[in-house]
Amino acid sequence: MTATSDTQVTVTQFTDPMCTWCWGSEPIIRHLHVAYGNQLQVTYVMGGLIEDFEEFYDARNDISEPDDVAPHWLEASDIHGMPVDVDIFDVDPALSTYPASIAFVAARQQNEALANRYLRRLREAYATQVRNINNREEQVKLARRVGLDIGEFTTALDNGRARSEFQNDLLRTRAAGVRAFPTYHIDGPAGDRQISAFRSFDDLVDALSAVAPSLEQSSPPSIERFITEYGPVATQEVAEVYQVSRDKAHQTLQALGDEGILRRESRGNGVFWDRSQ
Repeated sequence: MTATSDTQVTVTQFTDPMCTWCWGSEPIIRHLHVAYGNQLQVTYVMGGLIEDFEEFYDARNDISEPDDVAPHWLEASDIHGMPVDVDIFDVDPALSTYPASIAFVAARQQNEALANRYLRRLREAYATQVRNINNREEQVKLARRVGLDIGEFTTALDNGRARSEFQNDLLRTRAAGVRAFPTYHIDGPAGDRQISAFRSFDDLVDALSAVAPSLEQSSPPSIERFITEYGPVATQEVAEVYQVSRDKAHQTLQALGDEGILRRESRGNGVFWDRSQ
């Protein structure tokens, strides 16, 4: 999203492409976009969740190998509602979250709006499609899918420019005192707020209202239009944006699928929906 003359607030999410709680916050971010439109700008800072998983495993008593992460993902999924496919931990687990973060930075250097779409695709691929987004081949496929210039993208990865800017993101994260992902720093005309960890839409609305009391929410578009703009979407994203239960969202989406308007794709422990071709 690019700032416009209507923009009153900047929401900065300190994040990581492989953080399951950041993945679980995707419905909240989309709800913010739908509710506030150009009144706010969402930006991302890569916080560097884990540099080396081997060191991470050595430092933990409850997690000693990739398979041990799977129950944590499933437990988080039960809470935040976004699908996960834990087969990634058997098939091709990541050794670090840094390469994927650097890939996002390479995209951001080229075009912030496309980079934000790219981050979504990175999250989705790792969390639900059993694709190791540290692999250059996967990074390029996703970059091409969102419309990035591949030559410029790979050059930024190869010449160190993206890695250097990623280091700046890490410094910014430390300077902000971030201890949990996601963390939100919200700047508006009446000041700023910082809130940490997985938060509800209402929590973020409270912070937004504090820094920009004049913000106004808009009603969401039709579900078909929402999915046309954001698809594929998980059932939880529709439940969040339209403020209905997950069961009710599923029933509505299934009915649209039965009419041939939407197509359904099962992934891991959940379902995604997109417009039929």
